[in-house]
Amino acid sequence: MSTFLIRAYTAVMLALLTFPIFLVIPMSFSATRYLQFPPEEYSLRWYQFLWESAAWQEAALRSLGISAAATLIALPIGTLAALGVSRSSGTTGRIVTMLSLGPQIVPAVIVALGALLVSAGLGLYGNPLALVLVHACLGIPFVLLVVTPVLREGSEQYMRAARSLGAGFWRAVFTVVLPQIMPALFASAVFVFFISFDELVIALFLMGGTETLPMRIWSDLRNELTPAVAAVSTMLILVTLAAIVPAEIYRNKKRRAP
Repeated sequence: MSTFLIRAYTAVMLALLTFPIFLVIPMSFSATRYLQFPPEEYSLRWYQFLWESAAWQEAALRSLGISAAATLIALPIGTLAALGVSRSSGTTGRIVTMLSLGPQIVPAVIVALGALLVSAGLGLYGNPLALVLVHACLGIPFVLLVVTPVLREGSEQYMRAARSLGAGFWRAVFTVVLPQIMPALFASAVFVFFISFDELVIALFLMGGTETLPMRIWSDLRNELTPAVAAVSTMLILVTLAAIVPAEIYRNKKRRAP
């Protein structure tokens, strides 16, 4: 009976979480000027609008660049931190992991305000570099949380074997450890990228008049509320699924492999 209740509860929670998706997708094909469910007429009008809109394209490209740069910064730093945590004592590793979660625990408004004060003091207000650095800080804990368990599962043994055969620390890391944890690195990179790509609050504080894609969506919701928001949301859903699902499948296969 308890198993049935757990499964029923899980099914209800998943349904509640995914229900908005089934509203957004049909609305993206609406032919009307404003968001409406169900749409009276269906059309690709708003997808064509996004394709032809310079403002939406610039915001999307800017978000892609910021997210890619944040991922490239967070991935190596988080991986090095995971190497240190996996090789440390239990108490020390837990303390470092807890401290790294600070940016995720503190409310986004507080993080944004602190980032605004620092970036203004450094003359980086309105500069995408400030947002890149903050997003990298937000992404590092995810890399740490994903990579550390994989390192503890057995990569340390391979590293010790390589060191005993004469390999230096960095050679052992690049030739032995990294190939072993590549699925975890790929999965964490995907998570960091989309965390940065979807972030809004900090971008509103730091970017000034320069828009990222979430800022552009927010502006449209406040001022126009057109189905363009539903169209871009649908594309983001598809892109996210196309990235995360293969990453998780690949990671699970690697974990089950002997």
